[in-house]
Amino acid sequence: MPSISSAVTAHEAQLRRSVPPSFHCVCHYFHSTSTLLRDSSGLRSTTARIKLFFRLSTKHTSLVVREAMREDRSKAMAIFGKHDYLLRFWNELTPEERQQLVDQFTLYNMHEIDKAFKESEIPTKLEGLEPIAGDHYSVADDIDESIMKEYWNTGLEAIAKGEVAAVVLAGGQATRLGSAVPKGTLSLGFTKCDTTDSLFAIQAARISRLQNLARALFPNSKPKIWWIVLTSSATAEATLKHLRDVLPVAMIDPGQLIVLAQRSIPCYDKNGGLFLSSKSSFEVSPNGNGGLYECLEAHCTSSINNVIKYFHVFSVDNVLCRVADPYFIGYCIKNNVDCAAKVVEKTDPFERVGVICQTLHGVHVVEYSDLPAEVASARDDSGRLKFRAGNIASHFFTCDFVHAAVNYKLPLHRAFKKIPFIDRTTGILVKPETENGYKLEFFIFDAFKCAKNFHVWEVKRSEEFSPLKNAESVGKDCMSTCRRDYYAECMRWLVKANVPIHVDGPIFIHPLYSYFGEGLEEYREKGVAGDLLP
Repeated sequence: MPSISSAVTAHEAQLRRSVPPSFHCVCHYFHSTSTLLRDSSGLRSTTARIKLFFRLSTKHTSLVVREAMREDRSKAMAIFGKHDYLLRFWNELTPEERQQLVDQFTLYNMHEIDKAFKESEIPTKLEGLEPIAGDHYSVADDIDESIMKEYWNTGLEAIAKGEVAAVVLAGGQATRLGSAVPKGTLSLGFTKCDTTDSLFAIQAARISRLQNLARALFPNSKPKIWWIVLTSSATAEATLKHLRDVLPVAMIDPGQLIVLAQRSIPCYDKNGGLFLSSKSSFEVSPNGNGGLYECLEAHCTSSINNVIKYFHVFSVDNVLCRVADPYFIGYCIKNNVDCAAKVVEKTDPFERVGVICQTLHGVHVVEYSDLPAEVASARDDSGRLKFRAGNIASHFFTCDFVHAAVNYKLPLHRAFKKIPFIDRTTGILVKPETENGYKLEFFIFDAFKCAKNFHVWEVKRSEEFSPLKNAESVGKDCMSTCRRDYYAECMRWLVKANVPIHVDGPIFIHPLYSYFGEGLEEYREKGVAGDLLP
C-alpha cells in the first residue's frame, strides 16, 4: 500500500498538471495541507487520510480558485482597457482559450488602430484636383510602332536578366463573389480544369510564355520572372495548395515562387467596438493591398538588393492582365519612372472605377463614390471625360519606390460590410443580413505621392481589363463576362494573324501558346477548329 505522503503527492502533481499556471496558488495550498497530513497521527488508512484532506481543503480551495480567477480577470481587463467587453465570456474559457484571446489582442497596437479608425471617418480633402499632366500620361495606341518595339525589347531584356517580379494581390476574401475559396483558384470554365484555366493558372502560363520569348530574343540568357503572391490568413492555405498544382503545368520552377502573407486588422462596429468571432477571439480581416509594401520590405530585402529591380503589381481578379508586360516595363525603364499605373479610358462618368488624378498633395486615386458628380462629368476640349484615367490595379514600382512607400504612413479606409459576430448577451453566433460594421484597409495607391517620377500608361479596356468580382447573378464582372472577353481577345488575335477559323463557337487560346497574339502564324494554312491547349 502506498504511503500517505506518496498518495497525496501524486494527487498534488496530477492537480498541478490540470490547472493553469495562474492558479498555482491552489497547489501551494494543497502542498501545505498535505504537509500537515503527513505529520498527523491516528489516521488508519491512506483512503481515510485523503478523504480528510479533501474535507479540509475543498472549501478553502474554492475560495482560492475564485480569488485567482478574479485576479486573472483583473489583469486581463487592464490589458484590454476600453475593449474589456471582449472578456464577456472569460469565466467560461479554458486557460488555453484565455491565453488565445490575450495573445490575439496584444498582437495589435490598439491605441494606434483605434486612433486610425476614428481618423478614417474624416473624408479626404480633394484640393487642387487636376488630371495627370500630359507629359506624364501616355496612350499605348498613340505611340509609334518602332518606339513600342524598343519598349518591348527593353522589357524582355529585364526579364532575361531576372530583374522583374510579377506581384499578385490575392489576399482578399471574395465576399462579393460569394466564393468559399480564393477567387484565383477557381476554374473559369474554359477547360473545366483549375490547373489550366484558373486566374492563377492563366497568370502562371503568361509568365512561362514570356520567359520563352525573352530566351528567344536573348539566347544566352536565363530568363526568370519572380512570382510573388500576396495572400492573407483567409487565402494562404488554399492558394498555396493550388499553386503547387499549377507550377508544373505551367513549367515554372518552384524556386521562382514567393508567397507572402499580409497582416490582418480588427473589424469595428458602428460605435467603435470590436466584434467577437468566438468567445475567445475577435473578428479581423486582411489589411488591404497597401499591406504589400511592408511584406516586400520584410521578406524580399535580399532579393530586392541583389536581383529584383522592377515590380509589376496587379490584382488577382483580372483575366486579361498582361502579367509582367514588357511594353509597360520597358516604357517605365526608358523614361526613368519609379511608379506608374496602367489605366483604361473611363467613358461613363459614373462607372464604379477609381480615377487617377493630381492634387495639391500629390498623385491620388479618387474612388468613384468620392468624386463629385459635376467633376466626374466634366469634359475636356476633345469631348472626352476630363478625369478619365480609370484605375485597373496594375502598377509598376522600382525598389527605391518600395523603400519610400514603407516609410510613408498610409491612412486607413473603411468598407461597410456584413460581419458575423457572437452576441455578447446570448453567446450565439449572429450572421447579419445587412451591413453592420467596418473592415479596414490600407490602399496601395495612397503611397503614389511618394513617387519622384509618376506616369500613367493607358491601354485598351477590351484587351487588358475584365475583372472577376461578382456572382453570376449580377451579370457583370462575373465568370461569364470574363470568358466572353477572353474569347473575344483570342478571336482578335486569330483575325489579326490571318488564321482561318473552322468553328462557329468561341476559341480558347491558352497563354502557353500565345501571350498577346504572337506565334499564331503557323496556323495560317491549316487554320484552327478548336481550343489551343497545353
